[in-house]
Amino acid sequence: MPSAARVVLSQPAENDLNSIYEYLASEASPEIADFVLARLFEAMRRTAAYPLSLRERPDERARRINVFDFAIFYLPLQNEPGIVVVRILHGRQDTPRLLH
Repeated sequence: MPSAARVVLSQPAENDLNSIYEYLASEASPEIADFVLARLFEAMRRTAAYPLSLRERPDERARRINVFDFAIFYLPLQNEPGIVVVRILHGRQDTPRLLH
């Protein structure tokens, strides 16, 4: 994996990660919250190395990867290897409304 690939989190994506952690830590345990966030970050780093490997979906404005019940929506960086994470949403959330 290229070491130069960057993961840039938008402010909404940072807020999503904080909300996910807080919810899981209170409803399950801090250990489970740590585990889920580690898998989310691992998926983001892996995707940053090969951001165009996933097809674009015509019904969504960003590409997406799924991790557990969460969807990570991202856009490839334009002039360097990496991605901008737009949102990280749970499958039960109103994705079309929250992405636009």
